Amino acid sequence: MIGLILFAVLGALLLLIFLLVGLWDFPTAVVQSPAAGAVRQMVKLEGLTFTGEAVLLDDTDYRMLLANPGLRDTAKRLRRDRQELALLWIAMLLHDLKELRRFRQFLLRRGVPAGLGEEARISCAFVCSLFLLHAARLVIRLAGPFALRRTARRSRRLVELMSYAAALVLNRVPRTGWTDVEDSWAHAA
Repeated sequence: MIGLILFAVLGALLLLIFLLVGLWDFPTAVVQSPAAGAVRQMVKLEGLTFTGEAVLLDDTDYRMLLANPGLRDTAKRLRRDRQELALLWIAMLLHDLKELRRFRQFLLRRGVPAGLGEEARISCAFVCSLFLLHAARLVIRLAGPFALRRTARRSRRLVELMSYAAALVLNRVPRTGWTDVEDSWAHAA
């Protein structure tokens, strides 16, 4: 009973965070700017570049194997392997999120201007994203890899939004200075 209540509370919190983060978006000019691509080039985003989350969290193969009594052990092994891979992917997304935050702070320390309101929104989004990814990891550990099939795209979207936040700051640096930023970032990392 306690587990059920815990899942209900966690689900309500996740819904609230998804609504808050889902309503937060960047202008098309930032999303399609060269700065967004430059951020992804400067900061190696392994979790964000992984595009197989739909296949990883799809339970079709598992259900087909489970339907055959002779392949139930294989189905259990598949579920366990997918769970490990999903946890690894979430860990990569968490690493990407932290690296993007670190890169944004690096740019701000170099003197790139940002307003207080913008910083507050980015910090709030970072904390919400961090919480959501940790909650996703907990749900995958407790309920298995197929529990978050539809949430995977949203988890990836959180890291994508943080990359746009870094691109917003990088966009304030003249393009001629991007190579200096990239070199300094490589040395700092």
